[in-house]
Amino acid sequence: MEENKNKYSITSGKFAVIETPEIKEVRGKEYMFYGKKNLFPEALIKLYDTSAIHHTCIQAIKDGIFGEGIEMVGEEYINTKGETIDDIFEKIDLDYTLYQGFALNVIWNKGGDRIAEIYHLPFSNVRSGIPNEDDNVEQYFHSGDWSKLTKYPFTPYKAFDITQNKGDNASQIYYVNEYTPGNNVYPLPAYVGALQDIELDARVSKFHNSNIENGLAPSLFLQFNNGMPTPEEQRTIYNDVNKTFSGEENAGRFFLNFSDGADRGLTVTPIESANDDYYITLEQRITSRILTSHRITSPMLLGISTGTGFSSNADEIKVSYAHFESTVCAPKRKKILTCYGYILKLAGFNVSLTVQPKRIVVEETTVNENQIKDI
Repeated sequence: MEENKNKYSITSGKFAVIETPEIKEVRGKEYMFYGKKNLFPEALIKLYDTSAIHHTCIQAIKDGIFGEGIEMVGEEYINTKGETIDDIFEKIDLDYTLYQGFALNVIWNKGGDRIAEIYHLPFSNVRSGIPNEDDNVEQYFHSGDWSKLTKYPFTPYKAFDITQNKGDNASQIYYVNEYTPGNNVYPLPAYVGALQDIELDARVSKFHNSNIENGLAPSLFLQFNNGMPTPEEQRTIYNDVNKTFSGEENAGRFFLNFSDGADRGLTVTPIESANDDYYITLEQRITSRILTSHRITSPMLLGISTGTGFSSNADEIKVSYAHFESTVCAPKRKKILTCYGYILKLAGFNVSLTVQPKRIVVEETTVNENQIKDI
């Protein structure tokens, strides 16, 4: 029996997930690392682009914060690109919703007594310098792509400071991030608790798409009956097959096994896929956890039908949106406008920033028998 000890080899793969980022100082670097390979913001962008329900949640919150736009008379241009106060507001609104932070490039006039121009900087392109002994950040760094620093080298900027804003320090970065216990350098997104569920949503969609692309073929169990390869040969064959066919992009493929017998031929056994109830339950779980992480109490706000106890969909939408506006949109809007308004005043815009929330108009529809006609 000893000779059969290593006849079978079982290998399992690891399931990569997005984890809460480690924020740390790295020897030899001028900036603080923001997650794995210093690319956590880029990972959030990928989730935003690949999970349909998460993308819709972000857009709903962003639109709710923006409302009807800032109430102002006329167009107020704030940089040489011809962008208005509302243009910048809409960009930092999306950044704050996605990352829980935003960044502006402010350029002072020669006298240092007024901000001459204000530009939006994509939050994912900015990294914090190492805090000083007082735990204050004195410098920020900007790159067009932190994964390709050879092609897009970073540029240092003075952190926003009204006392040192002349000469080389005239161009500064105003960096706003929501406080996170134990960390005052980088923010964590409000939905951080659901990062794995959001990635799972994207993976499940890719899995089903691959199943269709593969012709909805059932998964297969492959058994080679023409002799037992050595353990090393088994691992090599398994790794080749695993590399070629495993993963959500290769759904509907096969398992592999070796044995002696069965006339030394190849046995192919179809394996039935999981039943529909499994996928329905999984979809419900994913949706529920993502909505909870964004504090969206009703899927109806995203156009997802529910079977609740409300008298009509209109009732559910009205009540849910009122809660959504007061608990999600209003607090975020207040934070953004407070910080943005401070910069605008230093730029000479002596205005009180006011945003009118969007009005949700839902018409009740009643159909009686007299209104029904044969088609």
